[in-house]
Amino acid sequence: MFKEDICLNFIIIFFIIISSCTDPNTIGINVQPPSDNIIISDTSSFNWQSSQTESEDSLRTDNALNLILGEINDPVFGLNIGSFYTQILLAENNIDLGNNPIVDSVILSYSYTGSYASLNQFNSLQVNQIYEDLYKDSTYYNNSFDIPTDNMDNVEDFYITNDINNPLLRIRLKNNFGQNILDLGSDLLKDNETFLQEFKGISILASAENSMLYLNPNAADSYLKIYYHNDENISDTLSLDFELGGDACRINIFNEKNVNSILEDNSKIYIQSMAGYKLKILLDKQSIKSLLDGKIINKVNMMFEVEDGSQAEYEAHEKLVLVRVNDQGDNIFLEDYIKGGETYFGGDLQDGKYTFNITKYFFQMLNNELYTNELYLLSAGAAVNANRTILNKEIQFNINYSDL
Repeated sequence: MFKEDICLNFIIIFFIIISSCTDPNTIGINVQPPSDNIIISDTSSFNWQSSQTESEDSLRTDNALNLILGEINDPVFGLNIGSFYTQILLAENNIDLGNNPIVDSVILSYSYTGSYASLNQFNSLQVNQIYEDLYKDSTYYNNSFDIPTDNMDNVEDFYITNDINNPLLRIRLKNNFGQNILDLGSDLLKDNETFLQEFKGISILASAENSMLYLNPNAADSYLKIYYHNDENISDTLSLDFELGGDACRINIFNEKNVNSILEDNSKIYIQSMAGYKLKILLDKQSIKSLLDGKIINKVNMMFEVEDGSQAEYEAHEKLVLVRVNDQGDNIFLEDYIKGGETYFGGDLQDGKYTFNITKYFFQMLNNELYTNELYLLSAGAAVNANRTILNKEIQFNINYSDL
């Protein structure tokens, strides 16, 4: 719900199509080149829409392609924390540990695909065993639950490589962590169904100055290895291998974000991934209908412009998404996206602007009284990136039309 409706000034650019074509069936179908248009700018104000920045109540975060790890204390958006829960899965069944297996070392490795803000400003890491079942076929949200952990100091040391050919977060865990798994014995390591009944998974949390890492659990260099020896192989090092991707259930966890200065600021628009902020837009059907009475709509674009200077330290989103709210209150894609695809629909950041082609939606909205006039501007890939964007409050609405 809105805390306060905001009436925004806007510019509607009208294109009056001058055509020598005598076939009335072609009017409104083909948009003429700009040189054939007369452009009229109307700078008057009227209540064509109202909008308000809102917090993202919940965001689905299970089985994401990227696991986000890190912490940023943004001077505008406040504290942003990314952590996660994940199962670890046996790489092989029917493990035979031999007699008296003893840990030599434990390595947790994640390949990362990118970062946000700085790279090497991690202060510490926590890796803990969790004590609640995770289910691959269940749906989880960023605020679904808080799982109990062992609260042990399981990290020996860690480092982050800055090698573009081999980007890794490599964590050495304390031997006790691995020994607890080996002590389960071969019978409980015969398959993942049995193993997961005893070892539910791990949580990973980072303390950082200004860093977010995008970890790829499916990469070849993402794994957990327990190196050990036994009575049969005292001098040789063996390994018990675990997978972190594939069928392993994994859930990104983000902190709650309710910065009053953002929610109450009517001078700008705020968009943030990781269950941050979104923009709710209500279009005034009657006002727009009155303005366009007697006109045939050819094309409608909605444009949002990035606030100058807002990307000095934190990059804006490469892409935003515009969705509508259906009768059941669910966010769904616009017809322009469904039928036209991403290239036709738009939403990419180009020259400091996000532009959406909403022609099909606009026609349905104006001609169907039951069709929703409620839109949301959202982060694209909100569960797998840490970006934030500040936009000018002026939403530009460009309507290309022909007179009847």
